[in-house]
Amino acid sequence: MRGRDQQFGRMDKCKLNLSWIMVLFVSLLLTFGCKQTQLIKPIYHGDYPTENLRGMWQFCFQNFQMKAPYTPLPLMGKMCDCYVDQMRMAHSQKHINNLSDNETKTMGLRLIKVCNVKQEPKVI
Repeated sequence: MRGRDQQFGRMDKCKLNLSWIMVLFVSLLLTFGCKQTQLIKPIYHGDYPTENLRGMWQFCFQNFQMKAPYTPLPLMGKMCDCYVDQMRMAHSQKHINNLSDNETKTMGLRLIKVCNVKQEPKVI
């Protein structure tokens, strides 16, 4: 009987040692196997309330409808998406609300250059 008890005692020690090895391995894996997180600067200024973004987009769309009524609606939508995105990338809301007339005009010309799509005239 004693030999049998010693055999089970050794098995318990092996299981215990194996458990400690597994815990150590998992700890090392978690410690050294993960990359450190890097802060990524967002491309948009995040200080625009949703209502303001929707209002800017709606203002853009309505102006396109008045000034270029034959532009296809999906194209108008894409250009207004571009206008709003470009403004959010370049300016915070606080800054955009304080632009001078000259700065506003310069921004408008840049947006036209970047966002407006040249349409091919249709031959009838």
